[in-house]
Amino acid sequence: MRPLAFGLSLALEQVDVVAEDEYRIAGVRGFGNGVFPRDVISGNETSYRVLNRLRAGNLVMSRLKAFEGAIAFVPEELHGYCASAEFPTFEVVKEGAEPRYLEHLCSWPSFWKILQGESKGIGARRERVSPHRLLSVKVPLPDVEEQRRVADKLDAAMSRMARFGVLREHSKRIADLCMESLFRPVGVRLPLSEVLVATSDFVNVEPDEKYCTAGIFNRGRGLFHRPIISGSETKYPRYNRLHTGQFIYSKLFGWEGSLAVVPSEFEGIHVSHEFPTFDIDESVADIDYVTHLARWSGLHDALKDKGTGMGSRRQRVNVDRLLATPVPLPDLPEQRRIARQLTLIRRATEAGAAQAAQVATLRTALLDAAFSGQL
Repeated sequence: MRPLAFGLSLALEQVDVVAEDEYRIAGVRGFGNGVFPRDVISGNETSYRVLNRLRAGNLVMSRLKAFEGAIAFVPEELHGYCASAEFPTFEVVKEGAEPRYLEHLCSWPSFWKILQGESKGIGARRERVSPHRLLSVKVPLPDVEEQRRVADKLDAAMSRMARFGVLREHSKRIADLCMESLFRPVGVRLPLSEVLVATSDFVNVEPDEKYCTAGIFNRGRGLFHRPIISGSETKYPRYNRLHTGQFIYSKLFGWEGSLAVVPSEFEGIHVSHEFPTFDIDESVADIDYVTHLARWSGLHDALKDKGTGMGSRRQRVNVDRLLATPVPLPDLPEQRRIARQLTLIRRATEAGAAQAAQVATLRTALLDAAFSGQL
């Protein structure tokens, strides 16, 4: 265990801001997700009089969000970009550290927790980590040869995991294209009013009762459970009780694709009146088909211009506008054929999501092993 100053030193290259000049700006994502480019700004668009210039191979840290993993090495493609004084930069002391080893260290969640313990300040600035405190943090820092050995092993493992991530993104794009190829060519387009019948099961909210409530993710990602709430904690006098197989959407975020068909695990869960529900007319539409339709980006796009209202409520999609939206609606046998194909594709993507979670767990376990001398 040695202080980071054994392998890093503060290396600031400051640039005076000139009002007429333009500056390529970069930021640092949290949770080990690296450095990224922001928009180009002119000098008269910033209140900073001095910016820090980034150099490839140097480390850059967000003083405010370092405890969330906003610390990373600058890649070649962002060499020469600038960041505010809130992003100090450091160079590697080659005699004390292997850059690849430090790069893996910066992606280690336990390292972020150490930085959280080093944060100082109050209120919104409580997480701030100074350059001095970063350099004083003690971390697993063996001799350089051992660092290289560990880095070689981590490089090999992480490259395979990265390959898995690339393949998963590729499979998701293929799944989206398959959905497009099945929905888009359908010649019959009918309004959702041909499929959906407004229905509700309102219950009076009792102050002493507990209620399991739900919300809807955007982009057709389905329902999610909210925390259990007591009747005395909500302003709503009534809740709408959900039933399996209903179509549901969010008035406020319908334009973002916050719509779904209620799965069995949400039977009896409660939502507010901001989430209208509908029965699906099974003489016209197959429930599985409508379930996939709710996930389709083409329907989400069709709802983008259906919002009404002013200010923060301008995006609200009312029931009439939703029901007037045309959707691809072939005959029932064709709906079932399309639904079967999309169900198979979805099962494959869900299996991939489960594997991605396992890979994330493995990644953390490998880093824990590497920095505890077990790799």
